Amino acid sequence: MALRLYSAAAHALRAVAWPVLWWLGRRVPAFRERWSERRGQVRLPPAARGGIVVHAVSMGEVAAAVPLVRALLAARPGLPLVFTCTTPTASARIRETFGDAVFHVYLPFDTPGAVRRFLDTLSPRALVVLETELWPNLLTAAQACGTAVVLANARLSARSARRYGRFQALAQTLLNATDLLLVQEDAVRERFLRLGAAPARTVVTGSLKFDTPLPGDHAARVARFSAWVGSRPLWVAASTHDGEEAAVLDAQAQHPGRLLVLVPRHPQRFEAVAALLAARGVPFQRRSDGRPVDAGTAVLLADSMGELTAWLALAEAVFVGGTLAPVGGHNPLEAMQFGVPMVAGPHVYNFAEAFSDLDAAAAVRRIDTAAGLAPALAELSGDPVAARAMGERGRALHARRGGATARTLEPLLDLLDRRAGRVQTPVADGVVWTDPALLPQPSARLFDPAAGTARAAGSGRGTVWFVPAGLRTLVLRHYRRGGLMGRLIADRYLREPPARSRAMAEFALLQRMAGWDLAVPRAAGARWQRAGAFYRADILVERIPGAEDLSEQLQQAPLPAAAWQAVGAAIARLHAAGVCHADLNCHNLMRDAEGRVWIIDFDKCEVRAPGPWQQANLERLRRSLRKERGRLAAWHWAESDWPALLAGYESGA
Repeated sequence: MALRLYSAAAHALRAVAWPVLWWLGRRVPAFRERWSERRGQVRLPPAARGGIVVHAVSMGEVAAAVPLVRALLAARPGLPLVFTCTTPTASARIRETFGDAVFHVYLPFDTPGAVRRFLDTLSPRALVVLETELWPNLLTAAQACGTAVVLANARLSARSARRYGRFQALAQTLLNATDLLLVQEDAVRERFLRLGAAPARTVVTGSLKFDTPLPGDHAARVARFSAWVGSRPLWVAASTHDGEEAAVLDAQAQHPGRLLVLVPRHPQRFEAVAALLAARGVPFQRRSDGRPVDAGTAVLLADSMGELTAWLALAEAVFVGGTLAPVGGHNPLEAMQFGVPMVAGPHVYNFAEAFSDLDAAAAVRRIDTAAGLAPALAELSGDPVAARAMGERGRALHARRGGATARTLEPLLDLLDRRAGRVQTPVADGVVWTDPALLPQPSARLFDPAAGTARAAGSGRGTVWFVPAGLRTLVLRHYRRGGLMGRLIADRYLREPPARSRAMAEFALLQRMAGWDLAVPRAAGARWQRAGAFYRADILVERIPGAEDLSEQLQQAPLPAAAWQAVGAAIARLHAAGVCHADLNCHNLMRDAEGRVWIIDFDKCEVRAPGPWQQANLERLRRSLRKERGRLAAWHWAESDWPALLAGYESGA
């Protein structure tokens, strides 16, 4: 229901978005171009299909994504990579940086139809979204079509966490659809966990922005700008917002000998800032004029994109924008890498941990109000030795925090390698899904029990069949009802779309769990079969060699304490990944010849937020053990075995 309400709101907002794009196009004509891409009508060659989609909304996120995209291209050179964004400036940066090495389009609006068209065209193996791009329809649709979903370089401020908490059902839908949450810092991880993220799938990898490389023409730009400025000292107001420029100009008025390089955050505000400068009578030049700075110029309006790092390399001080305006602050890392002394206001929640580290290292001058900016700058200019020392402490901190690209790449590649593909094949009476690595030639005949050898399963489960498939043996299970309904309609279920049917849901869940490296059988195939107003369902999974379920083993001999601890640890890993096994019992826990514990039969199971269901799963298992003790003559389990299982569960949690 929450997703449907969101989709209705997304449709309404889309109607507003078109005139907004047209209005923005008055100053940036590129906003009026490529509207078909925003509707999900992507024109890319077939070679772009089946790879990785990396999405970064705008310039800041694109800059952070650059080292990760380069690392992915190097690690998987044969895998196509589609790099998406939503703004013209970010699009230009992607094309300038990567050229033909990546495919590039805009990400569509987050409406069901646009997202479906986008995913149908690209059929990606993985979707990697940067920072805070939690688009509900995109993430859930990608997961539904078999695409692994990763949120990388994730950040979540305390204020954003409270906002998501007001829409708990929608937030949980997003988290359940995400396979990996690779977050910037411990505080962000804790916020995601409080929202219901699975602990095992939420990993601190650091900020990619510490690894952002300098532009290829950085040195040339620094040399050119240095020649333009000469020996005149300069300071930078970086990524400023409405209201901050006035404070910056007040501070500049008290330091007329220095040049202020004023860099508004958004290009659509360039004209408004120019008008403010003119209204105040401030002598200024535009960077877009492309000429050296006159001696009488007090302010250089940086009305061009992608040049902030070059100005920071020349700066004696920088004010970090978005910290006086209540927008959460912007990236301090670019200034840190050059050892530039920084001044920042109180609003820094977008980069809370970075500023916390800067505060602890005395590597930033913090102010509470706009009136404090001029005295802070005077303090820095009055004691250049102390200012340089402050900047060097920031530079050292930047160097220590690097390496996030490698820490992000490793789990991402692991997920790609473990997550199987999916092929959907229409058949005469329904649909078949298969893993092409296990079943390269899909066929409905594989779901015919006559193709295999029947094997009666334990109590409470129906018959399963062992089906030969090349060098493998698969286990075929036909879905049957229990209780009174089972007597009436046996194996039929009220018709619903294949993707939501029992077999396909279990198939998809098994593929996700294999991507998380859980001890579950690999899903080989699933079938949805029409039956009038009903459907029938079957699933094929790979047989686990040499494995027996706990029921079989306990009828033969007792298990040692170490084996029960391994059972508890396996369940803990399942729960840490957020998987609720609604029917956990001694028949769907298996041990192989090496003592490894496997979990099977995930019908009616789901990904959920941590909660009381975890204890309920354990209690369901305990009831099944007690039930078999009362039913079977030979049963080697006692209540004294349970503490060992709980000890393993606690150690594996």
